[in-house]
Amino acid sequence: MKINLSEQVLLQQSSEGNVVAFHELYQLHKKHVFAVVNLRLPDLEDAKDVVQEVFLELWLKRESLSQIRDLKPYLYVVARNQVVSAFRKKNIQLRNEGILLEGLNTLDHSAEENAIARELYLQISHIVEKFPETTRQCYDLSKNEGRRNGEIADMLNISEKTVRNNISEALKRLRSTLRETHPEILALFLFLLK
Repeated sequence: MKINLSEQVLLQQSSEGNVVAFHELYQLHKKHVFAVVNLRLPDLEDAKDVVQEVFLELWLKRESLSQIRDLKPYLYVVARNQVVSAFRKKNIQLRNEGILLEGLNTLDHSAEENAIARELYLQISHIVEKFPETTRQCYDLSKNEGRRNGEIADMLNISEKTVRNNISEALKRLRSTLRETHPEILALFLFLLK
């Protein structure tokens, strides 16, 4: 088996928490992962969300990256598993920020990582406070309370489509604001696909 040395260096550096190296791995493999996911999920937005989940999982398990000798087949398996998970959910719209924050809370963090997690949580809370009332309620009920769109629609006496649109709008605003105010945090969580 031929080993790509530059990729091995990037994997090693990523396993040590080097965000720049991880970003480079992302740039090298994002099109391949997207192609794998998009074959199984024809909806473009759903496919992009799953690609983000693939790389988020990779980042969360970064300590083991130095042991991988060929990243492409590994990413294929992770992508396939993420697609299966997406299909299992009644609501295909993945809960990026909720999953991210849950993952951050369950990891054993260094003081710096805890500071980043707290900063991200505070920034998200601050941004969400400024949303229109319905958008804020839909986001909070979905991401913070884990309620399904149908439940939220019943609680707020609005249609499920309105709930989906409000959550989607909230996520777009969050990404846009974080991209402007905290690009270093945003890079970690790979909100790079548009």
